Amino acid sequence: MFEFLFKYSPATFAKGKFVFLAPWPLWLLAVAVLAAGAALFWHMRRNRGLLTGARPIAIWLLETALIALVLLMLWHPAISIATLRPQQNVVTVLLDDSRSMGIVEDGKSRLDAAKDLLTRDLSPALGKNFQVRLYRFGKDLRRVDRPETQLASLAPDANATRIGESLNQAMSEASTLPLGAIVLMSDGADNSGGLDSDTIARIRQKRIPVHTIGFGREKLPKDIEITDVTVPARALADSRLNAQVQFRQYGYSREKARLSVRDGGKVLASQPIDLKGDGVMQTESLVFNAGAAGPRNLQISIDPLPGEENKANNALTRLVNVSARKPRILYIEGEPRWEYKFIRRAIDEDHSLELVSLLRTTQNKNYRQGIANAKELEEGFPTKAEELFAY
Repeated sequence: MFEFLFKYSPATFAKGKFVFLAPWPLWLLAVAVLAAGAALFWHMRRNRGLLTGARPIAIWLLETALIALVLLMLWHPAISIATLRPQQNVVTVLLDDSRSMGIVEDGKSRLDAAKDLLTRDLSPALGKNFQVRLYRFGKDLRRVDRPETQLASLAPDANATRIGESLNQAMSEASTLPLGAIVLMSDGADNSGGLDSDTIARIRQKRIPVHTIGFGREKLPKDIEITDVTVPARALADSRLNAQVQFRQYGYSREKARLSVRDGGKVLASQPIDLKGDGVMQTESLVFNAGAAGPRNLQISIDPLPGEENKANNALTRLVNVSARKPRILYIEGEPRWEYKFIRRAIDEDHSLELVSLLRTTQNKNYRQGIANAKELEEGFPTKAEELFAY
């Protein structure tokens, strides 16, 4: 009924923008309506005849509304809708090649199903009207220049799915092109934090529609997935690091699992964890030693449980740069206190720091600990700023 009366569907009106095609300004329309209403009111007061009560006011309102509608039609109201122009707009297709796309369902992996849909239906249909640019994304975004040959060798080997970053990069690369739309083909297993508010705001600002095509089941009956791991990117040698691991599981509620941190094949730390309810986002902390100086490619994983369908999403890798630098801390105390002993005791267990302490025991006597040579701080607290550079 709405489309019969107003010619277009409600969705068209929701997407469009109300405009006037007449060259006259809008203030002139408002003045004309007010002038017509005033003239009709003056005419109604002079020629009301036998009309009494509210009947003259009702007739005046109806006549004014009719005049306003006629004047509105003279200004030619219309709906403005942005449309893609054939062979002049670019449609970007993003194909997920992360490891979760390698899950086999109904005898075919999710990536193979996406390839079949892309080559059989999607690319030919889009190519008739638009220029198509194909990208593969997982941990980062890469252009597929020759889909005819490169698409067949595409494998689900990316160890991360970063949908938000890939959308940002795709819009940046197409900033000089007439980008009309983005088609996202993925199973939705984003383990980089998902779409943040800045990415969503940028998409809305550019008014670029993002169409999604999903593959696979929304959740597996038995599965554990690590969604994010927070580890400091830089650390000191032999320092203690704290890894914050976020994960969720389905089918193993109230059971136990083992969380581990590995550097290559060496287990740095491991601890049992209690699994909560299905689909509940869970966070666990794991403390481990950073080890000697050098780059560390850490793998944080949860050991697979019996019957788990997808074991590829049980682990994430993080790169940590361990520095050989050993900071020296100068601690000064004006009089003996109990805190002084406990601070030294706590620092002695941390081999990544070197504590130099200066304790004033009497009026002209200082007690020094952790000094590099006998002359260090011999005169008490440094008198020059350059002497403090060693701490």
